[in-house]
Amino acid sequence: SKSCRRSSRVQHKMGASASREKFRESVNALIEVDVSPDDAEFWDELWKIPSSSDEVFELITPEAARQLRDERFDNLATLFTQATAQLCQIVETPYNIYFDQALNCVRVLTRILPFLLERGDLSADEDELIEQLCWGTGSAAVEEEEEEDDDDDADGDTSDGDSSVEREAKKKKKKKKSKKKKDREEEEQEPLALLVVHAAMHMMFLPQFTCDFYEEEVTDDKPSRKSKGKGDEEDPEDKDMRAEAGLGNTRICPNGVSLLPRPTSIVWAAGCGVTPDTAGYEGSTRKYDKNRIEVLRLLLSTCCDPLFSAADEYNPLSSRWLAIAVAADSPNASCLFYSLMNTVMSYDPSGMSIPYSATLGPDNHIKLVELSLQVLICLLDCGLPGNPEAVVNDDNQAVVEFNEASRGGFNVFRTLLARIHTRRELTFIYKGFARLLKNVYESKGGYLPTNSKPIECYQELMVLLWKLLEENPLFMTHILTQMDVNEIVVPICFLMFQSRRDPSKIGLVHICTFILLKLSGERSFGVNLNKPFTIRLPCDIPLFTGSHADLVAITLHKLIVNGAYKLVPLYSCFITVVCNLSPYWRSMSLVAAVKLVNLFELFSSPKFLYSSEHAHKHLALVMEVFNNVVQYQYTGNQHLVYALIRRKDSFGRLAALTLQKAIAQCEKAYGSEIQFAKNGGSLSHDPDTVTKSSTKKSKGKKKKKKDESMDSDDDSDSDNDSDKNDEESSEEEDEEETYQHNNDASYFLPTEKWMAELKATLPMETVTRLLQHLIPVVDELCSQKNGVVDEVEILEVLKDVTMVGLLPVPHAIVIRKYQPNQYTSLWFTAYMWGVIFLRSQAPPMFDGESIQLFQVSNTGDR
Repeated sequence: SKSCRRSSRVQHKMGASASREKFRESVNALIEVDVSPDDAEFWDELWKIPSSSDEVFELITPEAARQLRDERFDNLATLFTQATAQLCQIVETPYNIYFDQALNCVRVLTRILPFLLERGDLSADEDELIEQLCWGTGSAAVEEEEEEDDDDDADGDTSDGDSSVEREAKKKKKKKKSKKKKDREEEEQEPLALLVVHAAMHMMFLPQFTCDFYEEEVTDDKPSRKSKGKGDEEDPEDKDMRAEAGLGNTRICPNGVSLLPRPTSIVWAAGCGVTPDTAGYEGSTRKYDKNRIEVLRLLLSTCCDPLFSAADEYNPLSSRWLAIAVAADSPNASCLFYSLMNTVMSYDPSGMSIPYSATLGPDNHIKLVELSLQVLICLLDCGLPGNPEAVVNDDNQAVVEFNEASRGGFNVFRTLLARIHTRRELTFIYKGFARLLKNVYESKGGYLPTNSKPIECYQELMVLLWKLLEENPLFMTHILTQMDVNEIVVPICFLMFQSRRDPSKIGLVHICTFILLKLSGERSFGVNLNKPFTIRLPCDIPLFTGSHADLVAITLHKLIVNGAYKLVPLYSCFITVVCNLSPYWRSMSLVAAVKLVNLFELFSSPKFLYSSEHAHKHLALVMEVFNNVVQYQYTGNQHLVYALIRRKDSFGRLAALTLQKAIAQCEKAYGSEIQFAKNGGSLSHDPDTVTKSSTKKSKGKKKKKKDESMDSDDDSDSDNDSDKNDEESSEEEDEEETYQHNNDASYFLPTEKWMAELKATLPMETVTRLLQHLIPVVDELCSQKNGVVDEVEILEVLKDVTMVGLLPVPHAIVIRKYQPNQYTSLWFTAYMWGVIFLRSQAPPMFDGESIQLFQVSNTGDR
């Protein structure tokens, strides 16, 4: 039996090798000679050659695909047309004996479509032949043929005198031809682009190919309680939640486009739109994962034309391929939306809790999850935002009004995303996010492999999370009021902390920042962050005993003082997040307090303050953080108050700053550059020279200040002992690096107008009064103890001191919210496609040579 098995393996290997060679010969023939569309033997053999996805991508190289497009376009047109026709045929007659042939068509189309779209209508190098191939209706040839027949008939009428009977017969013949012509035009008026997209949408739910057998549901009947979806009576609590979000009552529309997934049994996994107890639904199955992956790749390749549009010219409404996929009449759109969403959100990377299961090899299901996520965010990134207002028909089924569904830019996927409104579905989605994002740090914990498989699609998850926060008004309300939002805050902070120095992860830091900024605009978010933080993350983040608000502040501080240079534009966003949280920050940890005061000293230093005309705005935001905590959360924040007292000189220098002092500080900090400019030189900086001179001057002063300011911090919190020494030694280097970031810009010489603006925007009064009252209290305590005072005693004294009536009237709380605009929308599109491009390299679906949406740099030669 062993010899038989060995013999069968050898035969299989030889067969695979022969088919591979045969496919190679066919590809070479297409490139080298013109192959007639009528050469049935060649084309039939091509589609029947057994070939894997990797072989198709390997043998049809980018060079071969472009050569085929540019030199043998007729062959490419026949290849595209025949592959699309075969997919349409398999949709009409889904017999499993043709499935292998259909997969070959899918793989070939997936490979060649991006090279067609390189010269599509969004590209600067648009090709008319490709335009005609993809979007032509093919009716011109039919009309020409019919006109020739008509001419023949006309010639016959005038050549000889026909009898009335013959003329009548000819009229009937012409009428019959006219009807035949009309029928043929109707059949051929659909362009290949529409056919291939619709074929891919149909093949997502092909019986025995990507789903089980199913029976069509009767749509006219009212849905039973068991077959729900969206047709049930609305839960009173769900109704109240909608009212709180300002969405109003459900509207009745007798007729409209249904949003129900029909039939429910074909949805790939339970969750949104489909419950596990739905009639006829057997739950998720993984036996179709490989085929689903192949078809999803095809759909992704049909929608990739934004890659070839210049960033400054991209319009989310301009892609006709995407418009077909997200139209109201797109086949199985609702089923596909819920399949993709549920496949992603129901995935558990911990598997079956089998030890070392993460090391058992590749898993097709995780590939399906990642590809489902990519296709979903791609389909959600075009068209107009969905309307979250609930609209149902007379049977209480969710619908979209015809006039809304027919308008330009309508996107059924964005509408379905906006319409998710039940607590069960919102909870399912949020728990999916929390479970998947938690994996980014849980899978890295410890020295031994865990049973949790590390996922690589966290960037795509961030994009989907952002889409939900932007599109669905109920999602944010639900996660802030009904869920523990800290479950996603922790992995977001971890990803930002770990990515701060990685140039390839700058986009990830950006989107995490935008998410925190969006959430921080809500009061509930700041209140929720007061929950104690007890997780040990597998990174070198400073140890502290505090809340999740401390985690956010410490993370953002690290990104400022030890992040990549490209993060400088995000500084104001970082501080704005902390500023939005500060009015609700009940008890700040010692580490967070020290970090924030260090930021104040950094932003008030001459090197930073005079680096640009608007650099003082960072300082104003930090001062606002201090004011919010002192005014609204004084009780419980002794660590911050004490940190402010010990840095009293820094506040005093800033309060006493005059124009003359500012100019002197600027000349001292940028002396060599100013002198060079006065001598007629340019203001361009040599970063190395500036950094060396500035660090030499400030190094000793900083070292002394650090020693003075950090001595007593070690004693107040036992959990911070191991962290302080390392943190003190790296703090100086971090700040010097931040100085270097700012030296890349020209300095700003202070003026009277600038000084007036500085004084007007810096809210110093609250901190000044606080220091005026508390410094004498601390000095008196020190004198009573002969200068030997334990820090705990000082904190206890500060805790008992009341500031009622001593501080200014509390200012109004100012919350700065994220405001979307076309530039950030374009950034999200470019970032999303950049992630998809990088994550679609096995096999390599897209070639970076012709991509215009973002810049692709090849580091392989370095």
